[in-house]
Amino acid sequence: MDNKKIVKYVIIGVIILFIIVTLFNSLKTIPTGYVGVKTRFGQVQDTMINEGLNLKVPYIEKIVKIDCRTQKYEVTTEASSKDLQKVSNIKIVVNYNVNKSKANQLYKDVGINYQTVLIEPSILESIKQGMSQYTAEELITKRNEVASVILDLLKSKLEEKGISVTAINITDLSFSEEFDDAVEQKQIVEQETQKAQYELEKAKVENQKKIENAKADAEVMRQQNEQITENYLKLKEIENQKAMIEKWNGQTPTTILSDDANSLFNINN
Repeated sequence: MDNKKIVKYVIIGVIILFIIVTLFNSLKTIPTGYVGVKTRFGQVQDTMINEGLNLKVPYIEKIVKIDCRTQKYEVTTEASSKDLQKVSNIKIVVNYNVNKSKANQLYKDVGINYQTVLIEPSILESIKQGMSQYTAEELITKRNEVASVILDLLKSKLEEKGISVTAINITDLSFSEEFDDAVEQKQIVEQETQKAQYELEKAKVENQKKIENAKADAEVMRQQNEQITENYLKLKEIENQKAMIEKWNGQTPTTILSDDANSLFNINN
């Protein structure tokens, strides 16, 4: 084979390879849950690429895939409460997703590393702002409310940037040993106070029952005394009548009292 044919075949092969490479560079597949940000000579374009197979100008345009699915981001940090208690080992989990309609602007302003550049600093700042509005005790007793406040703060910082925050969970937070001891002592005092109040209420109820029982017993005794007195008088009357009968000699009385109690009449005359 002469040199001319070899050169010809090489040229044909190069052309075929160029066409294949060009064809592959003209196609871009965007997975489900992603959008494609189109750049032309490095400049971000307004048009975005949706899910599926898309065409682009080879060697000129580039497609950057942006994940718009719900993602989880976890941070660990420290903060201070309203009463200046140090809150350590704060662990917060944030669920968020990139707004598809703003993905190109997010890429233009921040780039592909938006988690590190934008999301994490915003979360840390929102945590410090939110927790500084509550005392250390409230951070424990009102955890859901605190999470809601932090969520609102974070939304105000990120939504205009094209990131939608859907949920925040405070998974852990710790305080100093001194504070934990103080809380424990307070709980002990509250428990003892509640116990004392319970005992006091219980004693009041028992005393009231005793008073009611005493009143009932007194009423029973009063009724019994009335019954006894009435029966006693009847008994004495019967006894007196019996005594009079026993003393009677069977004879009709010879005198009776007149209307004038001081005058006696002889019934035999």
